[in-house]
Amino acid sequence: MNKVSQAGKGELVFAGALFLVSLVVFWDTHGLVLPTNNTVVSPRTFPYVVASLLMIASIGIAIEVFRGRAATPEGTNSDFPFQKADLKTMLIIITAIGIHTFLLEKIGYIIAATISFWGVAYAFGAKKIIKIGIFAFFFSSLVFFSFTNLLDIQLPNWIIEDLISKVGS
Repeated sequence: MNKVSQAGKGELVFAGALFLVSLVVFWDTHGLVLPTNNTVVSPRTFPYVVASLLMIASIGIAIEVFRGRAATPEGTNSDFPFQKADLKTMLIIITAIGIHTFLLEKIGYIIAATISFWGVAYAFGAKKIIKIGIFAFFFSSLVFFSFTNLLDIQLPNWIIEDLISKVGS
């Protein structure tokens, strides 16, 4: 077993996260309430298969990394030095998505999605913050209108969404 490279450590983190996802799927699937009618294939079958495949894939990735076979990222050459991830950008994106998830039911889809879109654009280097905020608001409004009025899929409402729904009706 060779010493794990910097790129291999990143792959081990990915394999560990994939393994945790498989455990969550197993646990969540185990808690499914089964229907009373007799079915040939249980509603648990497909999630158990997916969880098993995730677990096998994560173990396979870890074994390959420990054997010294870390993958070379697409578009790069193994002769070039490994570039570390931009943790600041990842943290901003994760925070923006987390804020979206936390605020979605409290302040409605449009404002939560505007904050999320704006945060992701900022993380990727957008310089015109006010312009991006306005674009994010209009894009969020368009998505809300399209889902609720055209597809009849209800997204969480707040004051702004109620106004848009009244205008669209």
